[in-house]
Amino acid sequence: MTLSVKDKARLYRELGKLFAASFPMDKSIALLTEQHSSGTRHEFLNGLQAGLASKLSFAESLKQQNGHFATELELSLIDSGERSGRLAQACEHLAHYFETWNKSIREARGALIYPMLLLHVGIILPEISRYMMLSSIKEIAVVPAILSRLAIFWTLIVATGFAWKSLSKAATKSETIDRILNRIPIIGAVRRHWALARFCQVFHSALLAALRISECLHMAGEGSQSGSLRSGAGKAAFRVELSDTLAEGLANSHSFPQLFVNSIATSEVSGGLDREFERWAQAETDMAVEAQKRAAEWIPKGLYFLVLGYVATRIISFASDYFGTIMNFDSYMN
Repeated sequence: MTLSVKDKARLYRELGKLFAASFPMDKSIALLTEQHSSGTRHEFLNGLQAGLASKLSFAESLKQQNGHFATELELSLIDSGERSGRLAQACEHLAHYFETWNKSIREARGALIYPMLLLHVGIILPEISRYMMLSSIKEIAVVPAILSRLAIFWTLIVATGFAWKSLSKAATKSETIDRILNRIPIIGAVRRHWALARFCQVFHSALLAALRISECLHMAGEGSQSGSLRSGAGKAAFRVELSDTLAEGLANSHSFPQLFVNSIATSEVSGGLDREFERWAQAETDMAVEAQKRAAEWIPKGLYFLVLGYVATRIISFASDYFGTIMNFDSYMN
C-alpha cells in the first residue's frame, strides 16, 4: 500500500498547523488518527503513534515505522526540522511540495485525456473502415481485430509506465541512470528542476539546524532523490572536509549548474547562505512547475502526430489490401 501525494499534502498540512500551535506531538497524532479511521492514512498515523509510544523522535518514528511510505525528502526534511526546532515549518514545506506536485500531476493527466481518446479512436475507426471496405469481398473479423490492437496498445502503455517507474526509482541512487533520464527532451528539464529544488530545501533546513556543511550536503543529496546530485553532494562533502569552501566543493563535483554554484559562492562571502538556498528552493520549484506545464503542452502534441502516423499507415495498408483483393478477384473471374 502507498500513501497518495494528495493524502501526504493533507496530512503534513494538518500536522504543520497543530505543531505551529504548540499542540503536543502525541496528542496531535492521536487527534488525526481519530479523524482518519481507516485506509493508508490511518496506517501512516498509527505508525507514527507507535514510534512515539516507543520514545522515538518524530523523524525516527517516520523512518522506522513508515519507511515504506516516506521518501528521502520527507525523512531528510523532518529530521533537520526536528533538530532545528522547526518541525512545523518542515511539515509546511512538505505540504506545499506535495500540493504543488499533486496539482502538476492533475494538470498533466488532464492534458492527456483528449490525446488518449484520440488514440483509441485512431485504433478503432481504421478497423471499422477496413471492415466496411472489404466485408463485401471477404469475411473480416472486425471485433477481434479491434480488441487485439487495443490489447497491444494497453500492454505497451502499462509496460512503459512500469519501466519508467522502475528507472525513476533506480535513478534516485544511480548517477548514470539519473543523467540519462535527465537528458530526455522536455521531461529531463522537469526532473532536473525538481531535484535541485528538493536539494536546496533540505540544505536550507539542515543549515537552520546548525549542522556541519558536510552533513548538510549528505542530507540534501539524499533528499534530492537524484542519483547525480546525491553523488555530487557526496563528492562536495569530501572536498569540504578537506577545507574547500562549499562553492568549491560543488564546482569540483561537476553535478550542479554553474549559475547555482556562482550564486552560492557570492552568498558564502556575503554571509547569506541560508537565504540563498531558500531563494533557490522556491525558484527551482517555480521552474519545475513551468517545465511540467510545457511538458503537458508538448507531450499531447507528440501523441497527435503518433495517431496521425498510425492512421496513415493503416489507410495505406487497407488500400493495398483492397486493391490487391480486387485484382485477385478479377484474375479469378477471368
